[in-house]
Amino acid sequence: MKKNLKFFVLFLYVVISASSCGEGEKSVSQIKLIPVKNGKEFQYINMEGKIEINPQFSEATIFRNGLALVKTSGEEPKWGFISEDGKFAISANYKSATVFSDDLAWVVSENGPPSAINNKGEIKFILQDAATVKIFSEGLAAFSIIDSSGEKWGFVNKEGKIAINPQFKKTGRFSESRCAVENNEGKWGFIDKDGKIMINYQFTKIGERFIKSKAVVYLEEKAGVIDESGKFVINPQFSIMFNDGDKYLIEQDKKWGWCDKDGKIIINPQFGEAFPFMGNDLAAVKSGKSWGYIDKDGKIVINPQFDLALPYNAKLALVLTGKKIGFIDAEGKYIINPQFDGVSNDLVTYLLNDLNKIDSKFYSVATDYFNITSIVNRININNPEGLSLSSKLSDVVAKLKITENEFSKYSTVNLVIKNEKITNDASVGFYVIARAYKEIPDGWYTQQIFNPDAIVQRYLYKISLSGKGKGKEKEVKDAIEKTFTGYNKDETKSTEAINIFKNESQTIRSYIENYHIMIDITNNIN
Repeated sequence: MKKNLKFFVLFLYVVISASSCGEGEKSVSQIKLIPVKNGKEFQYINMEGKIEINPQFSEATIFRNGLALVKTSGEEPKWGFISEDGKFAISANYKSATVFSDDLAWVVSENGPPSAINNKGEIKFILQDAATVKIFSEGLAAFSIIDSSGEKWGFVNKEGKIAINPQFKKTGRFSESRCAVENNEGKWGFIDKDGKIMINYQFTKIGERFIKSKAVVYLEEKAGVIDESGKFVINPQFSIMFNDGDKYLIEQDKKWGWCDKDGKIIINPQFGEAFPFMGNDLAAVKSGKSWGYIDKDGKIVINPQFDLALPYNAKLALVLTGKKIGFIDAEGKYIINPQFDGVSNDLVTYLLNDLNKIDSKFYSVATDYFNITSIVNRININNPEGLSLSSKLSDVVAKLKITENEFSKYSTVNLVIKNEKITNDASVGFYVIARAYKEIPDGWYTQQIFNPDAIVQRYLYKISLSGKGKGKEKEVKDAIEKTFTGYNKDETKSTEAINIFKNESQTIRSYIENYHIMIDITNNIN
């Protein structure tokens, strides 16, 4: 399955990655306008192949509730929403945006956080501290924050209130009031809409959301199917499984076929690659180097002849021939001749309808807000990482839950927190300055022995900026310095490069070195 997705990326210029929109059963009659690409720009055609909206967009999605997400062309492209007449219903003012789901979409303005808007473009609420947000499903949207322990995921409701606190390493999306979540140990389970664990963490991977009270899950490298209680109804035995209505598409020994709801093989695994029936009478399969279509008995109905073929949606199917896209009918005849250079990723995921973690880039957005506040709040000058300048190395080991191996035998500079992510654009390193090892004579030699009683001499925070933070080192340094309450700036010893602050017990040196913000904390300088 992964091979054909990569193949699709190569020729259609789409991006395939992680989970899908999931709007239930679909029919091609709902897709009145198809976003296709000729050259570098997207246009919209009708079901006969006639152009309805002229080529003008660098990205485009299908229409949902009368609106489609598009990206303008040009030197400074922006995202907005058009109606079916091709006119902007919501102006293209956004740096990024998602498609609408549950009547809401996420948009991000320049240097702004994610905002939820309705179909009139009105902002319903803003998630100021969110790093990434995903589209709504069953009234809840997953969002992540980044703190000292890394990225955590939770859920927000349609009123902007946190429904489930950020606590998960990864999440799926809600379906049938359940959602897959991953814990810090890399195990997956399922929660309800209150965040309560309904099926314990035990799976190594989740194949699909719940569909008609069943979900595909993985134990180690084998896929099986569980019910709502977490009990296996098909034991893990296949390499890959996809729900396909009243059956499952399976991979076994690098060949694809189908089994029934009890796990019994009904179409022998024999195809190099395949897509599900998706409720249709025909399914796309790869035989040799070409794609064709089989019926529900596994018999070839449309001979393999295409470079790629997608599932039927009502009476049409998208196929690739000679690097050009066209559409065929149920007999394999072209309704729209191969002529297009690309098709919207959003259309592909829509047609595949939740095919195992296929994610369109239109289903999530990351904040564009450079969050200086989070960086400032991460730095603790009075009790660095809960320690003091009278702490011993044994205190450091206990507080930071590290081992003596984190300390250097030959240097007093010890990096004990390495590149911890603060935001999408900032990370921090934390150094303990101390002589961690002492030499003990041992005959002709000396041994380096860790000294837990060694006193810390200094602490050093090193803040690294990337992305939107690049070039804002001074701005961050100045913001951190404003938190030095109870300290006086030593005007005589401060220079253009280094600011020095003192209180009764300690001294802070604040400076920029090779584009990094350095906060050096030590006892008062005499």
